[in-house]
Formats: sequence, structure tokens, C-alpha cells
Amino acid sequence: MYKLFIADDEQLVVETLSAMIDWNASGVRIVGTANNGKQALERILQSDPDVVLTDIRMPGLNGLELIRALKEKGRKAECIIVSGYSEFEYAKEAIELEAVDYLIKPAELEEVAKTVSKAIERLERRSEQSGDRPELRIAKALDRAVFTDLIVHGNCPSFDHSPFERYDQFAAIVLGSSATLWLERMKNNGVTDSLLGFLANRGIAVDLLYEQQKVILLCMAVLEENAPLTEILIAAAATFSNHSSSENFSLSFGIGPVVTHITHVHISFLAADKACQTGLFFGVPVMNGNSWPELTRVSERLISEWSDKIQSFVRYEREEFEEMLGRWTEWGAGRMAPVTLKKAGIQWANRMLDLIEQDYGIKVESVIGDRARLMDGILEASDWPSLQKQFQDLAQGVQFYLNVTKTTLKEKVVQEIKAYLESHYHENIQLDQLAERFDLSPSYISNLYSKSTGQTILEYVTLLRIQKSKQLLRESSFKISKISENVGYDNQRYFCSVFKKHVGLSPGQYREEHMIKSAKDQTDHPYQKQ
Repeated sequence: MYKLFIADDEQLVVETLSAMIDWNASGVRIVGTANNGKQALERILQSDPDVVLTDIRMPGLNGLELIRALKEKGRKAECIIVSGYSEFEYAKEAIELEAVDYLIKPAELEEVAKTVSKAIERLERRSEQSGDRPELRIAKALDRAVFTDLIVHGNCPSFDHSPFERYDQFAAIVLGSSATLWLERMKNNGVTDSLLGFLANRGIAVDLLYEQQKVILLCMAVLEENAPLTEILIAAAATFSNHSSSENFSLSFGIGPVVTHITHVHISFLAADKACQTGLFFGVPVMNGNSWPELTRVSERLISEWSDKIQSFVRYEREEFEEMLGRWTEWGAGRMAPVTLKKAGIQWANRMLDLIEQDYGIKVESVIGDRARLMDGILEASDWPSLQKQFQDLAQGVQFYLNVTKTTLKEKVVQEIKAYLESHYHENIQLDQLAERFDLSPSYISNLYSKSTGQTILEYVTLLRIQKSKQLLRESSFKISKISENVGYDNQRYFCSVFKKHVGLSPGQYREEHMIKSAKDQTDHPYQKQ
């Protein structure tokens, strides 16, 4: 006889399920009942039932917490939920916990009885599998709590190592999917059993765990050197990712590196988990976690190069941002873990927006809206297309702003340069010093000024010096050598040469003609001075 335990906070429900179904006819006997979760946990641990029928909302522990606690304590009972609440989150978590079914109250008694029979069938299949094909699972050697503690959390629990000493290669596979109810669909379609059979036929023992919407396979083998474990796992992943696609849901397989001892499998799991998440993010069915170290080095170099391109884009107009984004998408897919890619994206976006604020003297919110919201959107992107969309929207907003306002910025920069030259024309102005002052490259500042004004910086400085020297020649009695020095020329002969080239007269001739002309003007207009 199979043992059944019933937990529900409504005593009437407990009594109805106990008395109104002919459990004996199904080979079932009730070994206990409870009206709250804590009481149920204590009694289940004592009675060790094969099937647990539980409500969700109970005092002490709810039904999901009860199932989780039983699994953590290594109990193998099949669990059925009968609840008055049909929330999707409850049903999803029940599937994650491998519940047999989720029945909504008021459930027909016949339906409850059929579901318990279904749970018993699962127990029998599991028993047959472990009895007839022990190579598929060694769950008795490594129970669920130890598996989770050792592989997922990287702790060192106490357990019997002897069943694993015959293996010299261990590797983790992590399966995930973005499809709804994919775990249940995978089980119903036989993908799990087929995958385990595929590996077993190649001499690979497997232990399996369902954990947080993931399937974790611990693969163990003793193989010849010409048949490395990684190659077999990749082949299996490629085969069954295609199989799942034919069943109208896609799986992502992350393959961890091979380790040589059971206590090191956490290392393989971490890489496999990261690879699986990357595969889900980019829509890649099989990702090999063995390549992460090299990818990390490549990613760091590309991040640095991208930061340089951002500065070039904002300040020097060498290329369109959309073109840069296009090149980013070429190398981004599959080369970086999603979390790393998002962090890099935030770094790039902040770098660009900071430069815009600095150079344009604006609040960047006027360009792209709330910056914090933008960063949250990047972090929350669930896949590669949505992350690309975040950056495409940012690119369009920034590009539009720059297209509209860059002329204004150029004019502003040119006016600031002219104002500086007008105050410092008498100094020895060097182009590189001027560029450093305005935080621009010498070539850029030279081209910007000449294109905007039609004259070079040197030509404008010379014009300012000539204008000032003409004023001093007209209005002062300074010697020409003094005037030359005052306007920025150390060499009087060079000053006279430049002056004559631009005015057509030497400084002395200009002064003489100007003074004569003034005297004549005063004679012709005697009533002007009063």
C-alpha cells in the first residue's frame, strides 16, 4: 500500500478527502493529516508518506514552503497541491518544486483520486528507472540537500564520496528556457528522459536537480583520452536543443568545464550557469563555459576601445553613433555574460552623457529624459534584442540632439576662442596650448575655427595685432620698437615687415600720414572742436 498524507487548514476538507474517496481501491492508505504547515512537516517526517496532498495557504508554513522543506530534508514524496487560489506565480513555483499537479478548489473528488494515482505512477516509474538503469541516477548517494549545497552553493557538506571515486571526469550542464511552463513541457515531451538515455549510452552517469527554474545535470564519466567528456556534452546539448525546438519551445544549454573531483563541481556549475544565462540572453542554444577566461580578456579590451570611441563621437564627430552601435552588435552577441554586457553598456552610456553635459553645458535629462530610468532599463533588459533597443533609443535621442545643436556649440566654441585671442593676442599663443585650454585636439580646433570664420587662428591674431599697432601709431608717441613689443612681436624688423605686408605702408609712414590727415581734417572742420 502507498502512504498518503493530507494537509489543509479546513478540517472539513481534510475529512471529506479522507472519507469520501475509496483509497483502499487505489492501494492507498492515509497515514496522517494536519491543519497547519508546521504540524504537517513534523508528522510527515515521522510517517514518511509516498504522496502528500496539501493546501497552499496554511498557518505556520504554507504548502509551497512545506514542499520545499521536505525536499531540503531529502524526502522523496510526490506532492499535489489543492488550493482555492489560481495565481500564476503559485502554479509556476509548484512546477519548479516538481509538484505532480495544481488543482483548484472545489476540485472533483474523482479528479483528486486520479491525480493521486498519477503521483503513484510517477513513483513507480522512478523506482523502475533507479532499479533497472542505475547508471542514469545515483540520487541515493547524493541527496537533494547535499547536491544543492555542494554544487550550487559551493559548500563542503559531509557525504559518502565512495560512489564517485570511480569517476575521473565531472562536469555540469545547466538548462534553461524563456518559454512558459517549460519544465513541465520538457518532462511531458520526454526530453529529460531522452537526454539522460543519450548520455547513459555513452558511458556517462548523471544526477539531476531542478533548481530555481533551471535543470542542473551533474555528469560523471571514466572515458578514454580520445573521448573527452566536454565533446560528448556539447554533442548532446546540440542534439536536444534542436529536439526541444521541434516541440515549440527552445532550451539553452550551458556546458561547464571538466573537473577531476566531485568536490570541485561547483566550479563547473558556475561556468555552466553563466553560459546558460548568456545563451538565453542572446538566443544561442549551446554555450561552452570553457571559453569564459579568453572572452573576459577580449571583453575588457573592447570596453576600453569603446570608451575611446564615445569621446571621439561626442567631441570630434568622427563617426555616427549608429555605426558604432552596429559594430558593437557584431561582437557583443555571445562574447560577454549578460550582466557584464549591461554593466559595460551603463559605463558607456554614462561616459557619453557626462561628456555631453561637460561640453554643451546642459542637463542631460533634456536630451534623454531621466538618466536613472535609462540605466534601470538597461539592467532590466531580458534579452539581447531588448538591450539593443535601449541603446538604439539612446542613440537616436543623442544623435538628434547633436544634429540640432552642434552648430550652436561650434559657434559658442568659436566665440570663446575669439574672445580669448582678443585678450591674449599680445602673448606667444601656441596652437597646442590653445587646444589644451579648450579640451580639444589641435587639429580639431584649427579646422573648426577656420571653417567657421574663413580665416586661420594665426591670421586672426595677426589682424588683432595690426589693428592695435595702428591705434598706438595714431594715438600715442611710443617708439615703434615699443609698439612692436606691446602687440606681441619681439623682433621690430619682423613687425615692420608684417605691418607693411598688411597695411601697404611701413609703421613710420602710417604714423606720418595719419597725423597729417588729422591736422588737415581739423583745419577743414574748425567748428567741430568746441
